[in-house]
Amino acid sequence: MAITPLQLNSLITEARKARQALDKVLDYADLISKYAKDLPDEVGKLESGIRDCASEIERQIEEIRYHIYTVLNSMSVDPDEVKNAADKLLLYQGDVSQIIEWVEEQKRGHEENSYWWRYWQAVSEVLRKRK
Repeated sequence: MAITPLQLNSLITEARKARQALDKVLDYADLISKYAKDLPDEVGKLESGIRDCASEIERQIEEIRYHIYTVLNSMSVDPDEVKNAADKLLLYQGDVSQIIEWVEEQKRGHEENSYWWRYWQAVSEVLRKRK
């Protein structure tokens, strides 16, 4: 079974979490650096090693994230998923004008022509036809 847009979104979320964890490691390195003069010289070398490793890890996280976005943005939007999304929004919200406004707001949060921008654009079009 092929990977889905939601699964790719989960990978993007985890990449963000990995980046945040790396930031915490770098905060630790900053703290070590602050007290390095009171610690053995070896600690300074190790702190430098942490920074070097963190830099490489950051590069790899960003490269993976780039490839995930490339795969996601190359996917076509499933018309059945769009119709189901529009149906659910109508079922739970009712007011088509307010739903369209909300959908347009969701779309603005994404880069033009990205997968999720196209998804929300398609949902908006379905809703406008029902208006």
